[in-house]
Amino acid sequence: MVWRGSADYKDRFFGAVVYLFAIYDAMALGTSLLVQIPALSPLFQLLQVLLTPIQIIYGIFNTAIPLGFGSLVVFFILFLAVVRNEKIAYFIRFNTLQSILIGIAISLIQIVFGALGGLALIGGAVFLVTTAVCFYCIVQCILGSYPEIPSISDIVYTQLPR
Repeated sequence: MVWRGSADYKDRFFGAVVYLFAIYDAMALGTSLLVQIPALSPLFQLLQVLLTPIQIIYGIFNTAIPLGFGSLVVFFILFLAVVRNEKIAYFIRFNTLQSILIGIAISLIQIVFGALGGLALIGGAVFLVTTAVCFYCIVQCILGSYPEIPSISDIVYTQLPR
């Protein structure tokens, strides 16, 4: 839905790119799936090429900040510098917050199922669902539409100041 204004090509690009952060978060869960289904190897190779810039960003922050808090810094940079910055187009802020929420959901699933010991069972499904949802969102962003994900988009609409 583009009722909040039209998105130019720059907004569409940056709105789509932020979903690579969510896919990067899910990649660790999908590695066991690659062993079970070798036919997914081309998908993983494509994702590794697409995620190279994200991997470099996380690598820089994880090297500079000890104890693995680099990803937390990336979260705060995205949240404070993009989502809460009203000078940035609403389209980019909407998609950034939606990507952050997908990443938070992935982290919660990792924590809960990691503690219960079922992460190996559900990890592949979480990876596939996350990748499919993020590709849907990327395509919608390229088309200039707001990607609607049930519940997550509702939360974004209520939390994002206009």
